[in-house]
Amino acid sequence: MTALTGSILLALAGCQAVPGAKNGAQGAAGQSAAATPAQTQAVGTQHAITDNRQALDLRVFLADTRSRPDWTPVTLKPSGVLYVQPMAVINRSDLMGIQSATDQKGDGILVLILNDEGLKKIRAATAANPGLRLALVVGHTMLAAPGYAAPISQQKLAFGVGSARNAELAARSVAGVEATPPASGF
Repeated sequence: MTALTGSILLALAGCQAVPGAKNGAQGAAGQSAAATPAQTQAVGTQHAITDNRQALDLRVFLADTRSRPDWTPVTLKPSGVLYVQPMAVINRSDLMGIQSATDQKGDGILVLILNDEGLKKIRAATAANPGLRLALVVGHTMLAAPGYAAPISQQKLAFGVGSARNAELAARSVAGVEATPPASGF
């Protein structure tokens, strides 16, 4: 096992089932990784990305439900396999900011605000690899792996992460901001 393969396995060891996926990895082919601003509502503070020892790493990988040479198979819970390219397309250093939001149904969205270099990288990767997935990994947990139908060309990249609370916790963790304690008395 190469060091690169070992690092991706470590990064994805805490994988969860892909949100919205059927049988672990068979999601809707047309599901978009990037929601438009009209589809989301900010619920948390936008956080700047700065050097911070407390911040969790964030990486976005290309992924597919079909086996590809030299891509790492990742077993999803409860079942299924996702094949992930070993090199991240973008990471925390490609972000200007991060924000939690909700979609029209109230589900949590994590919005990555890409810097110019990050946008250039994601645009090139998605243009060269049409119809795959973008696997979002925060710390050691895969939070989402939506498909994309067209090259990503927006500076804001949105991922469904379950609840609004998940989105806020992930945003604060990546920014290195201390999480607020849960409300009591409910």
